[in-house]
Amino acid sequence: MYSFSSRQEHIVRLFLCQAKKLAEIIPIFNHSTKIKVMKKNVTLTLLAMLLSAASFALTPITGVLGCCNGSTSPLRDTTTGGTWSTSNAAIASIDASSGMVYGISAGSATITYTLGSSFVTAGFTVSPSPAAIGGIPSVLCVGSTSTLTDASSGGTWSSAASWIASINTSTGVVTGVSTGSTTVNYTLGTGCSTSGTINVSGGGYLPDSISGMTPICVGSSYTFTISTTGGTWSSSNPSIASVNSTSGLVTGVSAGTANISYSITSSCGTLYTFSATTISAGTSAGTIGGTTTAAVGSSTTLTETVTGGTWSTSSASIASVNPSTGIVTGIAVGTVTISYTVSGCSGTATATTTVTITSFNGISGHVLFGGGAFYGNVKVWLITYNTSTMMLQAIDSVLVTSSGSSVYYEFLSAATDSYRIKAAVIDTSGWSTGYIPTYHTSSYYWHSATVLMHTTGTSDINQDINMAYGSTTAGPGFIGGNVTTGANKGTSTSIPAVNLRMLLVNTSTNTMIAQTLTDASGNYSFSNLPVGQTYMVFPEQINYATTAYIGIALTTSSASRSAIGFIQHTISKTITPVPESVISHNNDVVALATYPNPVTGKLNIQWNEAADEKGTVVISTITGNEVYNTTINMTQGAGATSLDLSGLSNGLYIITIKAGAVSYTNKVQVQH
Repeated sequence: MYSFSSRQEHIVRLFLCQAKKLAEIIPIFNHSTKIKVMKKNVTLTLLAMLLSAASFALTPITGVLGCCNGSTSPLRDTTTGGTWSTSNAAIASIDASSGMVYGISAGSATITYTLGSSFVTAGFTVSPSPAAIGGIPSVLCVGSTSTLTDASSGGTWSSAASWIASINTSTGVVTGVSTGSTTVNYTLGTGCSTSGTINVSGGGYLPDSISGMTPICVGSSYTFTISTTGGTWSSSNPSIASVNSTSGLVTGVSAGTANISYSITSSCGTLYTFSATTISAGTSAGTIGGTTTAAVGSSTTLTETVTGGTWSTSSASIASVNPSTGIVTGIAVGTVTISYTVSGCSGTATATTTVTITSFNGISGHVLFGGGAFYGNVKVWLITYNTSTMMLQAIDSVLVTSSGSSVYYEFLSAATDSYRIKAAVIDTSGWSTGYIPTYHTSSYYWHSATVLMHTTGTSDINQDINMAYGSTTAGPGFIGGNVTTGANKGTSTSIPAVNLRMLLVNTSTNTMIAQTLTDASGNYSFSNLPVGQTYMVFPEQINYATTAYIGIALTTSSASRSAIGFIQHTISKTITPVPESVISHNNDVVALATYPNPVTGKLNIQWNEAADEKGTVVISTITGNEVYNTTINMTQGAGATSLDLSGLSNGLYIITIKAGAVSYTNKVQVQH
């Protein structure tokens, strides 16, 4: 259905009226051919007029029908293809095609949208804008006031940043609050407004920062910039860096540091900011210092007079170097060039030195902390076996400080001998779930430690010690007991074994749990243990062969085992477990001795027996595998015999001799 404007409706009514009159005339000429043709043409013409009038139906004009003078407002009509016009272009002009109205002056105008013979109109009002703001100061000091004015009355004042300058909404009194700039607005009730900028100044540090370059080479220039205008550039030391007071062009004069400043001075005070600028005479790699010799496996630290460079080596197969610390480590015998490279304003510069790597006469390695970085002192012992006393003896030790996951140790000019190497963190606690004393390479026990055969003048490097680590546990379980030495010393009771190191191992998971020391009564204990696990307690004492107490099961119903005891045999140099059901034990028995130790071929056995006995000799590895078994005739009184052990491989073994009341156990080292 068509929608008609008032003008279109008038045209339609006229058409209907004329069509009625024509209908009255046409029958008179009904039989005339000419009139028939005329009738047809008139009908078609009137129908075309009707359709034409209906096709240009226009919708009302939409958009904001008003604006402030000097501003714009877009108008629209949903029927496209028409032309826009205004009744008064001095008040409101309009773009004929887009419908954009431009407010020229206060007043009203009629806006028309025409399409063909159709048109639609709307009234448009242009409201007056306020006059320009008066009384804006060139600079408003912090804490000072100024009254702004406007020729157009009845408006309201506002500030875009009241923390820089506040303003009274009715009087226009503006007050400086802090350094900076803000926009103030004056708005009439019609919504038309005008604005101005208030610059607030005072003494102190400029909020803007200088953009520049540092370092600048001597003889080179660079222009510094800042967003604040109207200030002056200066240099704290023109003999190092000069600056153009207006352009900010900085020129390097000599090596050093100068402050390049930018300041603005007004009646309110001086605002300033600065940039510390380094002038470089050029790139210098400085001078390398430090010891330039190192043995294979050892290290030396090189130094430099210039910071910020990087160390490198000409041959990593001879010596490595830490790129940041300058620590050089010998890898193989030879010479290597160590370089230190620095980048600067004039490119890169490199200093070099020659480091000689010599053969290492001694034993060295690292103590490795696989359970987590350790920071503190670590003691490393070099231990030998004394053949005359048949005892282990620490002949040397070093104290090193760890600051991470490993620490380096070395023993120089070690004599030809067989060695065990032991490391321990130095603390004052009696027990710990942390790092536990460990033998090279990763044994908790001296008798299963790796034995190093060293020859004077040779290099034994990378003898690393992987520190054992006790893990923290939680649970209701408890294991404790007592360790005593054998009586047989003129006393009626056993003597407590004091400060004997006790180790606890979870055999269900094959992990070290903790260590502790026996107290003055020979007692020890481990608590907070998970149940549902099986444990082993192992006393560790140098020169003693220990038999572990194994199969200690903790369950929910039996979470405490408090009678896990041991006896320390001071003559046979063994430590053996005492079953929980045994409350007493036999005294040590002196019966025999074995020598030499280490043994290269034949092992001598010497005894003093009260009667003839048959003795059984069993030699086993540390892990318990039997490798030698024989029977000897042990005659009454003093006697001796020898065993040929040349068929055994180098290593540590346990020898057990049993004959009547005699039960002898000791360690023997085979070294061909």
